[in-house]
Amino acid sequence: MAKLDERRRMSKEIELHYRVSRFLAHEADLLDNGDFEDWLNLFAEDGVYWVPTSADQTDMHGQVSIMLEDMPLLILRAARLGHPRAYSVAPPPATVHLVGNVMVKDGADFVTARSKVVVHEVREDVETNLSGSVTHHLIPEGEGFRILLKRVDLIQTGGTFSALSIPV
Repeated sequence: MAKLDERRRMSKEIELHYRVSRFLAHEADLLDNGDFEDWLNLFAEDGVYWVPTSADQTDMHGQVSIMLEDMPLLILRAARLGHPRAYSVAPPPATVHLVGNVMVKDGADFVTARSKVVVHEVREDVETNLSGSVTHHLIPEGEGFRILLKRVDLIQTGGTFSALSIPV
């Protein structure tokens, strides 16, 4: 009986890992295809997109962040990025978001997914590479999830880098 329970637990963990990995790949694909409205729809009503200035930053509001966007700001971002004359995406950059090393933990209130991301962007022959660790707090919804928090800890935060035109 103990082996059967262990198999069921492992099967449930594997299924959750698969579902979360597919969700993260889908999110990356939306960003690479410029589907910012659909990307926005992945967020929960009270979702937050956060890029802190350092990996040890724990306070969203008491310190400066590279980006800190709640739903009203995310809606504004999606509208700006989707506008045909948006300077930050004119001409549109080509991007590749590579997501890997996905680790999943099922919690009482949400699922925590930790992953690594590498983003390569090319715009007018200028290449930008960003990479770092990402933490998603995901709320299960039907077969998918909604993003409660997306925190991106870039390894470049200590230095200078080009403006971010497409979300990481």
